[in-house]
Amino acid sequence: MAERPQRRQLPPLNALRAFEAVARSLSFTKAADQLLVTQSAVSRQVKNLEDILGVALLKRKGTLELTEEGKRLLPVLTDSFDRIADVIAGFRQARSKPPLILSIPPTFTHRMMLPRLAGFQRAHPDLEIRIETPPTNIDFDNAPVDLAIFFGDVKIDDMIVDLLMQEQLTPVCSPAVAAGSADLAALLKKGPLLHIRQGEELHHCWSIFCRQAGLEGIDVKRGLVVETADQAVQLAMNDGGIAVVDARMCAEELASGKLIVPFDRTVVSGRNYFLVSRAEEIEIPRIAAFRAWVLDQFAKDL
Repeated sequence: MAERPQRRQLPPLNALRAFEAVARSLSFTKAADQLLVTQSAVSRQVKNLEDILGVALLKRKGTLELTEEGKRLLPVLTDSFDRIADVIAGFRQARSKPPLILSIPPTFTHRMMLPRLAGFQRAHPDLEIRIETPPTNIDFDNAPVDLAIFFGDVKIDDMIVDLLMQEQLTPVCSPAVAAGSADLAALLKKGPLLHIRQGEELHHCWSIFCRQAGLEGIDVKRGLVVETADQAVQLAMNDGGIAVVDARMCAEELASGKLIVPFDRTVVSGRNYFLVSRAEEIEIPRIAAFRAWVLDQFAKDL
């Protein structure tokens, strides 16, 4: 029968760490700062260690000094702790860093996030970033993602929800589609409307806009339905109809003249873009870094 290995008779690790920190600096105050505990806690740990060993490790008259026993123990502890730290550091270096996984609406990704993301990548060159673009808000409780940007009227319990941007709806179209219209109502009555699907709702954007703008007599259930605002912008730019979108989503097309705002009318939709995080993960470095960056990026859009 194999002999059972003898159990090591060692004092508590916290007591050994406390003595090693005090012995190196010969200061209870400096040791407490290093260990992030109170000075009295360090003093108690060292006293407990001396009681367990049955020898004095420190001379406490005036300035601190090591006893002969303390001088023998210090280098053994320092070497042991250094070796443990080296091995753990090797584990961390060898371990591949987990990627930052984001869930972001497709048009917001294309038109608001990707043009800004290079700055975050330059600041975190070793961080792999993966972006998923589902058509609707995900089940964040169970989704294997780190953070998500939600759109709409978001009510989530037990999550951290940060407002990024309030949606403002503005009709946009090509110059050719706008030609000959005396006012916005006339344009909307004659021009084809472009709708963005919102789940099962096909005409929600135009319904919101006409109601908020006080426009009556507009048949908002005619025209073409597409899946994303990006598709609506592309169609509008190519004379396909009138889209109602947040103008910040098509700033380049408006600046180039391929799209225009035919009549200056903008409404606040009541829908917003939110960054959603899990409270228990908020201090994970990759998540904390992205959250701080994205909140700074969109601070002016509130």
